[in-house]
Amino acid sequence: MRCETAFRLILSECLEEVATNHEAVRAGDTTALHRTRIALTRLKTAIRFYGRMVGDTEWARLKSELKWLSGYLGATRDLDVAIENSKGLPEERMFRAARVEAFEQLTDALQSQRYQQWFEGMWDWVGSGPWTTRQDRSAAKRRAVPVSVFHARQLTQWHKKLTRKSRGLQGMGKNKRHRVRLASKRLRYAIEFSEGGLPADDFAPWRDILKQLRKGQQVLGELNDAEVRRTLVESVDTLERRSETAAHKKLDERKKKGRLLRRAAAIYRKISS
Repeated sequence: MRCETAFRLILSECLEEVATNHEAVRAGDTTALHRTRIALTRLKTAIRFYGRMVGDTEWARLKSELKWLSGYLGATRDLDVAIENSKGLPEERMFRAARVEAFEQLTDALQSQRYQQWFEGMWDWVGSGPWTTRQDRSAAKRRAVPVSVFHARQLTQWHKKLTRKSRGLQGMGKNKRHRVRLASKRLRYAIEFSEGGLPADDFAPWRDILKQLRKGQQVLGELNDAEVRRTLVESVDTLERRSETAAHKKLDERKKKGRLLRRAAAIYRKISS
């Protein structure tokens, strides 16, 4: 299969997932919201993975609109996770109130002409955007590269980048750790895109890495959720008190963070080996 064909198939699948979940998201379904965010992350990953082959001025415009949409989806999803992790705690009521406001803003965005124009523009771009008609020799050559060749090369490069980024994970600050998490997610999706496009023997080592990436993503996700929750508490009028209970709570959080970081470091050593 040519890269051009594979790219269209991947993005079409992502856009179809967004369309399938659209009404459920508007109705308040948290699972549909999560699936929509995953579909859009996969879409952005595919475009990044194929890079110069598909990048053009129209994608730059559509990317800006996607950032606008992702802001509303992310704000609501962060509150859904915070609510789930705060069952029975004083913060839960605050998060639920904030979620009502965030969801109203999200539904307004999903019902807007701006969203509809973006979604239709994405379909048009996938099928007949400027990237599809570039006539210079190098662009045409890149589009025609077999998936088995291109994916093998790109996966190797992305794996090397993640290996470098994940060194010293336990001692990283939250921003660097977040970048490792994003790079892990991208590599995971890129490997999933490659299944069926690479010969079975060539894909086998990536399947093992994929298993570790899923574990690593779960651990780093827990750490990220905890960071987001703390930020949300502060942004919606903090309930933190200088009490013995609060001090014990902070100590428990630090211990849990330490355990998660040790697990993450062990997983990423396996990914890098």
